[in-house]
Amino acid sequence: MKRLAAAIAVFAILVPLQGAIAGADSTSGTEVAFYDPGSSSWHIPGGDSFYYGAPGDTPLLCDWNGDGIATVGVYRETTGYLLLSNGLSTGVADYEFYYGNPGDRPLCGDWNGDGVDTIGIFRPSESRFYLRDTNSLGFGDRDFQFGFSKGLPFAGDFNGDGYDTVGVRDPKNGFVAIARGHVSDAPVMEAYFGSSSDTLVVGDWDGDGTDRIGVYQPATKTLAVTNLFGTDKIAHVYDLGAVTGIPLAAEFDGSGGVQTKHPEYTGELADVVKPKAQPAPAAPAPAPAPAEEPPVEQSATPVPSAAPASPIVKPAVSIPGNAIRIAPGTSIQSVVDQNGGSATFLIGAGVHREQSVKPKSGQTFIGESGAVMSGARLLEGWQRDGNLWFVGGQGQSGRLHGDCVSGAPRCNYPEELFVNDARMKHVSSKGSVAAGSWFFDYGSDRIYIGQDPAGKRIETSVTESAFTGQVSNVTITGLVIEKYASPAQVGAIDTRANPSGNTNGSDWFIANNEVRNNHGVGIKSTNGSRVVGNYVHHNGQLGLGGDGPGMLIENNEISYNNASGYAYGWEGGGTKWSKSTDLVVRNNYSHHNVGPGLWTDIDNMNTLYEGNRVTNNVGIGIFHEISYKAVIRNNYIEGNGAGHSAWLWGAGIVVAASPDVEIYGNEVINNADGIAGIQQNRSDAPASFGPQIVANLYVHDNKITMSEGHTGLVQDVGDNAVFTSRNNRFENNEYTLNGSDRRFEWNNGERSLQEWNSFGLS
Repeated sequence: MKRLAAAIAVFAILVPLQGAIAGADSTSGTEVAFYDPGSSSWHIPGGDSFYYGAPGDTPLLCDWNGDGIATVGVYRETTGYLLLSNGLSTGVADYEFYYGNPGDRPLCGDWNGDGVDTIGIFRPSESRFYLRDTNSLGFGDRDFQFGFSKGLPFAGDFNGDGYDTVGVRDPKNGFVAIARGHVSDAPVMEAYFGSSSDTLVVGDWDGDGTDRIGVYQPATKTLAVTNLFGTDKIAHVYDLGAVTGIPLAAEFDGSGGVQTKHPEYTGELADVVKPKAQPAPAAPAPAPAPAEEPPVEQSATPVPSAAPASPIVKPAVSIPGNAIRIAPGTSIQSVVDQNGGSATFLIGAGVHREQSVKPKSGQTFIGESGAVMSGARLLEGWQRDGNLWFVGGQGQSGRLHGDCVSGAPRCNYPEELFVNDARMKHVSSKGSVAAGSWFFDYGSDRIYIGQDPAGKRIETSVTESAFTGQVSNVTITGLVIEKYASPAQVGAIDTRANPSGNTNGSDWFIANNEVRNNHGVGIKSTNGSRVVGNYVHHNGQLGLGGDGPGMLIENNEISYNNASGYAYGWEGGGTKWSKSTDLVVRNNYSHHNVGPGLWTDIDNMNTLYEGNRVTNNVGIGIFHEISYKAVIRNNYIEGNGAGHSAWLWGAGIVVAASPDVEIYGNEVINNADGIAGIQQNRSDAPASFGPQIVANLYVHDNKITMSEGHTGLVQDVGDNAVFTSRNNRFENNEYTLNGSDRRFEWNNGERSLQEWNSFGLS
């Protein structure tokens, strides 16, 4: 997941690999390493063991830069995220990008003969390979069907021509099929090799420039190698020693330039230590609004109330020797006030409750492993009242703000209640309280719940924010920040002095934190701030938001936000930025939010969305609304918009009343609509940079798959200039249409593909 841009570092003593392959009769540098998926530890022959990736990742071992030496990488199957390194040690990734869909199976090889190994995936649902010639986000440079749905992929240069060829193996019976060429869907070899308990490994075991397959047999810790293309059926059996895990064969010392290979993807890997998967929230019913009206929600099914298991939160900066440690129970603000602007504070392991910090410019806050800043108070002293329980003395009462869906009448009250970390639903009367819900009687200062509190940890959010201030160059990293009573449009981390007025701080660095279960916004950033590598989830209104010039939003995972039930047409979902200039939103993973995944609304100028993965959000995937110049490129957008598919409001990408937007290189798959331009009269909003019109919209070179809905341009202002004279174009897009070809909107009507093309659109 994107929040782990660097490898997890854990200090321990590991046993180095013994008995690695380089047989006495071998001139090859091909050897066997092992990866432990439970701890993400690597055991490299002849070197020290180290950690890279996260538990549950799929290992990759290939030559990513063409120097003849294999180095590590991992593929995160649940997200399709890749972290590839040019080294053999714990450290940050040299290449980070998304490729493929969750559930795809990775492999790597030299597909074009240039001496550099690059990524590929096998998609079981299609029995199809997608191979890429560079280690970067984008479309497959070659794709073809081969194999079978239960096959596990591998690759090798089996004929010595310098090109790698793909294959698949059935893990249940050892059946192997190898493709005839690197772009071929015809098999050149089919055979059985090994048993169901074996793992396939590919390498050039004798240094002749040709790969052969082998199977690692864990019971005997041996590798049996064969050549399916010749008479040598069982060439060697190697003893691999005591180290266990997933075997990977590769060239480590560079001698001979042997091609490096990825091991067979083991079907069991997905069940090892994978983080808990959260189900997608059920889509609410679309509102029965007329086509020309903007989205109006009737209700939204809340996101899951309990957060998924979290990885280790690792700071993005090192801890200096002069860092000032602050233990739980100590006032963080008092220590901050006693020190100058260059001070670094180490927030000690444990829970720091009801702490709110106004830093000085230049200060740094680093979380020790296990450090949690909580805006919640533990509730004790419960008394029974019939079928309910209550606790008194609750005088907190934050600012009410925002519009709620009908099923969440108190979404705009900033106080939340958590039972064993699960968010309870805030109902509007004592009589409505049942198991799973609660009521705050503000008049009597009592909180009521509908379940026996015995043996449970019950908390209510009290403190508004963790960090705020109109200051500059503040660093916050390595912390878990949770359960703050931030009102709507206010962040638990907020780089402003207050929610209104021109009080922006500047150039904050907010990196590698987990920000969860707060009421309003997880992180609200402003001028020049960098929000990088955070895991922002289960917040009440939004995950991320902000305004101002020069912000960078990169490598964050943003999920399950709008958990309190805000009407997302008002403001709710994954993110929302306004009044920004030169905003960069890059390589983020936004999914399962109740509302849009990524959203710029009101006077955003010169926005760049690139390399993001946006999936399964109830609202629009990427939404650029009443704003100005933007580029939306090379994003993967799937399964969004089910919450409101009327007109084109369920599209993967929507540009609404905004000029000068270019959209290209995106893969837009099975959203409620495809890619849409929408022209309405938006005189209700400021227009700082000119008319709010769809003009110079250039949609080109995208892959768009639609099983429902439409792609195109619509208007409800009675002005056909949007079709005839504003330079709006759809060109060179690739469409996959399922069920009907009437999937387009243009010139005030639904169009077939033929009609769409007749307008000069493609």
